[in-house]
Amino acid sequence: MFRNILSVSIGVIISITEILFSIQFIKRWFIKIQLIPLKKLKYIFEKAPNEFFLLLILFYAFSALLGGIITAFFAKNAKKAYAILTGFILFFIALFHIFLYTFPLWFKMIILTIFLPFSYLGGNIIEFLQRKK
Repeated sequence: MFRNILSVSIGVIISITEILFSIQFIKRWFIKIQLIPLKKLKYIFEKAPNEFFLLLILFYAFSALLGGIITAFFAKNAKKAYAILTGFILFFIALFHIFLYTFPLWFKMIILTIFLPFSYLGGNIIEFLQRKK
């Protein structure tokens, strides 16, 4: 039981870390200013081009996939279920993130549908690879 809780925790922490680093990376790529305080991050999200959000969606999907893979790798049993739990936790974190910052409506709709399927896919990949052994 503790191994499963630890696996979900590790998956969520790594996914959140990857999301935060990807936001910093994309922000530096599109905006040439190196240090931007969090108070001005709202301005960036309002004025950013669509390519910024498309790349951010790609990184969000990859982070959910990575979190699902890591959770399923460390989970003892019910790998897909714990990977989906990781996606569910990421979904709620993204839900709060959406309410704190201003995003375009199309981005909000897409981002909320990404976490569960991609984390499930990560759990499915690990289950397939371990079954193949």
